[in-house]
Amino acid sequence: MDSELALITANLTQAAPGRIFYDPFVGTGSFPIACAHFGALCLGSDIDGRAIRGKPNRNILTNFQQYNLLPHCLDNFIADLTHTPLRTTSFLDGIICDPPYGVREGLKVLGSNDGKGKEIVWIDGQAAHLQERYVPPKKPYGFEQMLDDILAFAAGALVVGGRLSLWMPTANDEEELGVPRHKCLEVRSVCVQGFNKWSRRLLTYQRLRDEDVKDDQPSRSRRTEEGATANDLNSFRKRYFEGFKDQSQGRPKSNDDS
Repeated sequence: MDSELALITANLTQAAPGRIFYDPFVGTGSFPIACAHFGALCLGSDIDGRAIRGKPNRNILTNFQQYNLLPHCLDNFIADLTHTPLRTTSFLDGIICDPPYGVREGLKVLGSNDGKGKEIVWIDGQAAHLQERYVPPKKPYGFEQMLDDILAFAAGALVVGGRLSLWMPTANDEEELGVPRHKCLEVRSVCVQGFNKWSRRLLTYQRLRDEDVKDDQPSRSRRTEEGATANDLNSFRKRYFEGFKDQSQGRPKSNDDS
């Protein structure tokens, strides 16, 4: 994420001194650095350990040092949102993220395809999963399931009034925006960054008080995600590689159609 958009996202999420912010897809740390610019204390995690470790003189911590913001960095750790080590309680003032779209490669989450545990592998007398360079097994992950998991995590981890901001890609010819919803989160703003045939939305939510939560709040209707391929689990990825063909007629959408 470029610096300007990261700062805009942090501002919409209301990053401020004394507030704790978390990015579950931290990468190289552009969002936490933007939040730290506004005075927030920042946490980050990523499923890819290489992004967290970086290199000796080029990593997330050196990025904070470059902007004299290191005191605002609480910690970074390796995890995915479905296997977070964070305590299940309301303690975050803000969650800010640009989750992977799964275009270049299918989305993955920690776990095995059969859902069963694996026998411990020993290397030189040490369990393989305890070694520094261990790469845990991963399984395919649905894009819409990921959005649901982000909202569910935010509903449990945000304090009342805390905000979640996330970026979500959408095809331009969709008739409805299809904003994902959660009964504990109120949609505060929807910003659009348009490209040629697709756009991405910056969605900002705010945690409601428990007494304001309505069980009958409408949620987006979603299909059951089944299949083993990346396209089966990610309709946006499938349409991306199909060139965003017109779904009703099975042909590419021309400029005359607009």
